[in-house]
Amino acid sequence: MASRIRDILGDGESTRVPIPPAVPHRHPAQRRVKTLVRSLSVLNEWLDKNEGHTDDEVRVRRVKRWREEALEELDI
Repeated sequence: MASRIRDILGDGESTRVPIPPAVPHRHPAQRRVKTLVRSLSVLNEWLDKNEGHTDDEVRVRRVKRWREEALEELDI
């Protein structure tokens, strides 16, 4: 079976697609801050939903400690 690409492209045309310029990568510190902010959001949401509704005080203390650590890293 003959290739239909030659029917679409003229003789001498290439099938290569140009590669877009590289997207600048974020600085590792920026990625870390974004991750910490997302983590804080998840931890705060969990604490809001489970405050006073869970019998597992160890888990609540652990989540609160994780939240404190994230805040310390963000220097808030």
